[in-house]
Amino acid sequence: MGETLIIGGGVVGLTTGLELLSRGHRVRLVEAAQHEALGTSFANGGLLTPSMSDPWNSPGVHRHLLKFLISSNSALKIRFGALPSLATWGPHFLLNSIASRHEATTLANLSLAAYSLQVLNRIEHDHSLSFDSARTGTLKIFRSAESLETAGKLSGLLANQGFAAEIITADRAATLEPCLAPVRDQLAGAIYYPGDGSGDAHLFSRSIASMFRQLGGVLEFNRTVSSIVTRGGMAVGVRVGDEVIVADRIIIATGTTSPGLAANFKLKLRIKPVKGYSVTYTPSASRCGPTLPVIDDALHAAVTPLGNRLRVAGTAEFAGNDLRLDPKRVENLSRLIKTIYPEIMDDDTLARGQAWAGLRPVSADGRPYIGRGETPNLWVNTGHGHLGWTMAAGSARLLADLIEGRPTEIDATPFRVGR
Repeated sequence: MGETLIIGGGVVGLTTGLELLSRGHRVRLVEAAQHEALGTSFANGGLLTPSMSDPWNSPGVHRHLLKFLISSNSALKIRFGALPSLATWGPHFLLNSIASRHEATTLANLSLAAYSLQVLNRIEHDHSLSFDSARTGTLKIFRSAESLETAGKLSGLLANQGFAAEIITADRAATLEPCLAPVRDQLAGAIYYPGDGSGDAHLFSRSIASMFRQLGGVLEFNRTVSSIVTRGGMAVGVRVGDEVIVADRIIIATGTTSPGLAANFKLKLRIKPVKGYSVTYTPSASRCGPTLPVIDDALHAAVTPLGNRLRVAGTAEFAGNDLRLDPKRVENLSRLIKTIYPEIMDDDTLARGQAWAGLRPVSADGRPYIGRGETPNLWVNTGHGHLGWTMAAGSARLLADLIEGRPTEIDATPFRVGR
């Protein structure tokens, strides 16, 4: 089969490598960081959510652009310095906010996300993995009847595709997650998605890396790929410093840096980095322990139990590749978790929170790129946006089937490269 070289050691690259190794391929993976999953996979929201398959460019998003520019509290923030880099990406983002395109993308993403959870469940079961996983579903809470009604339309779309979504009362929400009892009177209702799950993507990635080695895969860290080497129109290797690593097949799975690596191969990967924040807390064991991920619709963020930890994650910030932590954005998340769980989050717990920021690779049309471009031996698995953890296992299997020329278990057309 020859050797496959994967660029990128996050959850997408690692699961792709594991899938190929399990099929008998020889695989080498190179990663710029010191260890696996130190980038966007390190401290993301921990959500496995087909229920969140709708892309961010929802119909009417253009009406909020001014707010995104001037408000520090808006869920989506555009830094003025990032505007030039959005000159070509932005129009495609807005064009795909047309209702028909937005719905088509939502359904395509749902297909891949639901499939991915099935694959992930099999991996977890077959290898007895431990990564603080839970399959308790997610709960999306609403503070106004109007927002609940609007979200109900999307949930109806998902339900029509066989993905369960149950609109419930505030009392029922507090029954599913008793720690919400103190704020029950503030809620207009909720939507429960029993098919969702959660887990720590970093712990999962570390387990996958261990399995990767056990199956004979080669992992190389501190190896920054500067370019892909070509000969006779074919990709034949990658350049790392002064060295060229030769391979028979190359897979780009580097998230936000994928477009630069693919640029010389007529691959237009319309991907931009969108910064997301998280803060991880360890509340006192004597306090109420949430068991269900809770997504606050009004505050556009989620609180996910991960073992004895609580992780609050959210916000989307167009700031180029700037990973600096904005204290105001971190404060917003602290305020959110305090609002949801006022009796759990005391001042001492809040003070010990560990803040983090990562760059989501967001495509202009809201769908990942999975497949091959015009170069026969160059493949891509990237651009998953806020659904990278959710879609990783399914994307890996989908790409492996495409590489081997097998019939895919779901339609791969919506994710084709060059669309």
